[in-house]
This record gives sequence, C-alpha cells and structure tokens, in this order.
Amino acid sequence: MKNWLIIAMMLFVITPAFAGGHKSDGQIMNKKECSEMKEGITELLMVADYLWKETEKDSENKELYEAVAFYTQQAANYSTIYDVWCD
Repeated sequence: MKNWLIIAMMLFVITPAFAGGHKSDGQIMNKKECSEMKEGITELLMVADYLWKETEKDSENKELYEAVAFYTQQAANYSTIYDVWCD
C-alpha cells in the first residue's frame, strides 16, 4: 500500500514536467477566431473603463465596483486564452 501511495505521488509530480510549452504546432483556433477574441477583449475593457468612469461620479455605488471587477477579470481570463492559443 505504501508503494502505491509513493507511485501515485510521483505521478502527480512528474506528469506536469512532461507537459510541453504552451505553443504547439497544431493550432486549435484559427486567425478569424483569434481576431474575434481580441475584439471581444477590447470590448470588455471598454465596458470596464466606462463603468470605472461611472464610479468616479458615484463612488458610493458598490455594484459599479463589482461590475468593473467582473469585466476586468473576464478580460484577463480571455487574454490568457488568447496568449496561449493565438499569440
């Protein structure tokens, strides 16, 4: 039982070491999809910027801050995907 536990632990440590880098020869997303994603990221950032300017007018409205955080986080998430699959 102890040996199986050691083997399982080693698999969890060694498996990520064999994973290659993010760039691969086989593209999952084509140029059109990457372009659309880039436009979507821009739109998310524009919405976040608009909401941020609205918070300057009404700094007591916590929902605006939450909306800014949501849209910036979505833009960050999609930017990561873009960086991995399109860049």
